[in-house]
Amino acid sequence: SRLPALPNRSCDRGVFDQMAATEAADLSKLKAASMEEDLLLDTLSIYTIRLLSADMVDKASSGHLGTPFGCAPLANALWGKIMRFSPFQRWLNRDRFVLSAGHASALLYVMLHLTGNGLGGPYEVSMERLQQFRQAGSSTPGHPEFRMTSGVEVTTGPLGQGFANAVGMAIAEAHLAARFNKEGFPLFDNYTFVLAGDGCLMEGVCSEAASLAGHLKLHKLIVFYDDNKVTIDGGTNLAFSEDTAQIFAAKGWNVLHIPNGDLHDSAVYEKAVAEAKSQTEKPSIIIMRTTIGCGSGSGIEGKAKAHGGKFSNIEEIRANCFSPEGLRKSKNPVDHRLAEVIEAELGSLNGSGNGKVLPKFYVPKAVLKKFRLRGDHGDELACEWNRMIAKYCRTFRESDPTLVQDLEDRMRGKYLMDDWRVSLDEYLKKETKLLDAKLGTLLNMAEPRQEEPRPPFKRLKSDGAIGFKNKAGRIYASEVLRCLVQHNPAIIGGAADVASSCGSHFPDLQGHFLPPSRGQGLNDASYAGRYIHFGVREHAMLSILNGICSYSLMIPYGATFTVFFQYGLPAIRMAAISKFPIFYIGTHDSIDLGEDGPTHQPVEVLPQLRAMPNLLVIRPADVNETVGAFEVMAEQYASFRDISQYVDPKPLSRRPIFLMTCRGELGLPYKTNAGLSGREGVKRGAYVVHDCFDIPSGCSVASQLPTGSKVPDIILIGSGQDVGLCMQTKELLLKWSSAFYEQLHNSFDGPIPLPISVNQPCLKIRIVSMPCWELFDEQDQEYQESVLLSNYTDVLSIYVEKAATKNTGHDKYAQYSVLMPSFGLSGKSADVERKLEFTADFVASKVWAAWLERGRHVPQAADTGDRGFSTWVSRMHRRAGGN
Repeated sequence: SRLPALPNRSCDRGVFDQMAATEAADLSKLKAASMEEDLLLDTLSIYTIRLLSADMVDKASSGHLGTPFGCAPLANALWGKIMRFSPFQRWLNRDRFVLSAGHASALLYVMLHLTGNGLGGPYEVSMERLQQFRQAGSSTPGHPEFRMTSGVEVTTGPLGQGFANAVGMAIAEAHLAARFNKEGFPLFDNYTFVLAGDGCLMEGVCSEAASLAGHLKLHKLIVFYDDNKVTIDGGTNLAFSEDTAQIFAAKGWNVLHIPNGDLHDSAVYEKAVAEAKSQTEKPSIIIMRTTIGCGSGSGIEGKAKAHGGKFSNIEEIRANCFSPEGLRKSKNPVDHRLAEVIEAELGSLNGSGNGKVLPKFYVPKAVLKKFRLRGDHGDELACEWNRMIAKYCRTFRESDPTLVQDLEDRMRGKYLMDDWRVSLDEYLKKETKLLDAKLGTLLNMAEPRQEEPRPPFKRLKSDGAIGFKNKAGRIYASEVLRCLVQHNPAIIGGAADVASSCGSHFPDLQGHFLPPSRGQGLNDASYAGRYIHFGVREHAMLSILNGICSYSLMIPYGATFTVFFQYGLPAIRMAAISKFPIFYIGTHDSIDLGEDGPTHQPVEVLPQLRAMPNLLVIRPADVNETVGAFEVMAEQYASFRDISQYVDPKPLSRRPIFLMTCRGELGLPYKTNAGLSGREGVKRGAYVVHDCFDIPSGCSVASQLPTGSKVPDIILIGSGQDVGLCMQTKELLLKWSSAFYEQLHNSFDGPIPLPISVNQPCLKIRIVSMPCWELFDEQDQEYQESVLLSNYTDVLSIYVEKAATKNTGHDKYAQYSVLMPSFGLSGKSADVERKLEFTADFVASKVWAAWLERGRHVPQAADTGDRGFSTWVSRMHRRAGGN
């Protein structure tokens, strides 16, 4: 209303005061009326959220209602007043919401529906989708899944994962703000909100992530802790008695409280969030004292049975919240006013209800309008942000063209520079020139050529001195990573306190991701740094990488010893489900680790990772394959792509990749004689690295040779260091077979009854490098057959791998396997390998014995698995020489 004209200065002071008091009273009345209307709509919204959740769980006969009922007031405030979001655009500066208590997915799906997420499109969270909750093939699964449901930021369910993911999102926001924000252009300044429960806070990953978040001062992270004092087994006092507030305060968090989280007034939550945002030094945790199953009635609310399953009294709850009669029985005056609203709503149904209570899966018009308008407001904010981006690019294109181009490319899904391959080409050219000039040639002919092959793994140093060896696998991985990090600012990551061993930190290139106050004595310590010091927090590291990847615009990587990835397998599993293209670098991959012994020697991790869907596991055999492995990762980020796309096409275009490499030397002892390079071969999963025939002078290509000479008697398959071991084994077998032939030749006076020539050994042996099972399985059948020759019944194939245990799938590719039958040993790597019979002479003895016995029966791939101690492959108690 229009304010009255101010009185003349000569007017009586008392008249002025009286007019001011009247005006203040009128404004107070208007404010009170507005607050009352807001509370009325808040209450109706909360009842709607609870009943929609209840209808979903009731129809599915499965789900969890305790948290959706208890936290409905919070959800109403977040989506109705607090968060900035756009239902129609994956606006990069939107506020993120993470449901760490993923079992409460019904609550999240209800809010996505009410706000109109994906409205009118193929991924709309429609009422029909809510009715398909937890049904096979629906987009509303039992726990939230990224790419499955529009508006879901990360896959959660295993408790604590979402909490750690949110730390990653806050890291992403801080880093992008430091890189791209300029005065007047706050491109990245969003907040990340989390709903976590008692179970989340009990999990170790949550403690790890909270510790790091406090250390990094991630002040745009706000966690709501649903402190309802109840778990599945009963009260939290059975197993959880710590002072959460003091623990988080000690970790460097800003601790706030909402003593009564059951209140309907959204202003309570707005006030708490405003207080959290008022400081810029600490992440905030808001401890809400709530009642699990609040509103479900006596006997359920506040009890452990409220946690999961449908409520038996759902119709009674509906009558209390959605019928005039039930609302008038309430002692709450707000409910009495709501009764009038519900009466009007029932009148508008035109007989589609029963006239007394609103039906199942029903949203009152006022509630739907409220949340849809909030969504419309978010769409406007997203458009404003897009206009700011355009203005930013125009403003700084001349003064900082590289930065602008980087931002534009990333926003179109291309995170690598155009010339990202150049540094890899130069690096590989330098390394191969050094190695190839000194490598010997392993001939398949019985009579060696004049130049004798050099001893295995012995090279010349660049100065000509004897004794040069291959670099360690971890060194190759480090050097290739450095090439990419140096020229591609989108790459960000870290190691779990073992950067010096894994070679994953380059301070001169990456700096340090730290708040300046934590960077005393360090150059380039800021949020613009691209190396994250995760500390000894493997599980948190891997979960945080999921959050960084979810945020978009960055290529996250994490490195540690291979065995310690077991600490964080749940996070890798979430990445695989979500198809997050994260790069894992696992070093110290086998018994080659040596002195640290079986606690650190990962003989079972490789099979565990191979068993995980959507995960590429690459174990390269030399520097060529290592470069190829990095290219497999990089190619996922090298082309333009719509980053708003939720559902990946088939075949998968993006997925996590695990590079597993060794502590010790990595390389082949001899030159390859096959056409496909390791750099390209790794992209096909497996390839022939050394074939069973030599190309004679005058033959330019292998296709000119007779067909019979191309078919081997034995195929030895390996990955990583074991490919070099297979080549050494082949060398021995060729010598033995030549000696064997000579013995036979000398035993006969007449013509030798063998279909071989004088200069040809008895055995023809092919060596196959199989760095990645998953990529090989995706090749066409013709290529697979050309490598493994599985249709040739008289070809004996044997898989050699010291990084894996028996009965873990090798029979899919080979008839026999030489694998680890137990955990490893402590000692020097060479001694451990000899003790466990992973040396060329032991492996050759086993292969030779199998070949001599082949006439009985050559089993086909997948006929039977390794039969344990009854087979030659696993006999630790019988030395191979006895064969």
